[in-house]
Amino acid sequence: MPKGYLIGHVTISDADAYAAYAKAAAEAMAPFTPTLIAAGRYENLEGEAHERHVVFEFASFDEAKRFYDSPAYQAAKALRAGAATGTFVLLEGMPENA
Repeated sequence: MPKGYLIGHVTISDADAYAAYAKAAAEAMAPFTPTLIAAGRYENLEGEAHERHVVFEFASFDEAKRFYDSPAYQAAKALRAGAATGTFVLLEGMPENA
């Protein structure tokens, strides 16, 4: 089964409020046991620029979607409103035998 990826591109406008979101999001994410596979240094080559980028790997696309739709994450997401702007994408990985 292909992995699922949650990709976030974020620009923070209120660091304190965003920190509260990040803590709540991490707690909501814990039961889904994703792996943080990319974060840190980047170079924006095209399109809209953001200051932070993260990629989380989940067991499957459906598992990533269950996390995003979970009540715990939706409560965390509400904390992000007004603290940051960005784009979040769910992406299905390639089948293992492709």
